[in-house]
Amino acid sequence: TKVITQQGEKIMTPQQLGKRMVSANDIHGGKTPDEAARIFATILKGEGTWAQNAVVLANAAMALHCTGNYNQYDDAYHAAVESLESGRAHQCLQKLIALQ
Repeated sequence: TKVITQQGEKIMTPQQLGKRMVSANDIHGGKTPDEAARIFATILKGEGTWAQNAVVLANAAMALHCTGNYNQYDDAYHAAVESLESGRAHQCLQKLIALQ
């Protein structure tokens, strides 16, 4: 994963983030934008596979960490997990959709 922060760019492996590697076959994102959107919504509803959740959580955690509101990646990761598991992530998606 290419990580860009205020300190610069670097490549990090899942292991460096304390996570396991996932197979590309397990995280297929769809062939069309509509299919990708349906898959993403399914994940945010809490119905994603382990691999799908792992990727979404890792990306969400990195985004949260880059805001500067979390000193440690693990803290940002736990916030991402809580958002997904509580349904808040899905609620935010629904609010964004309603704005269109």
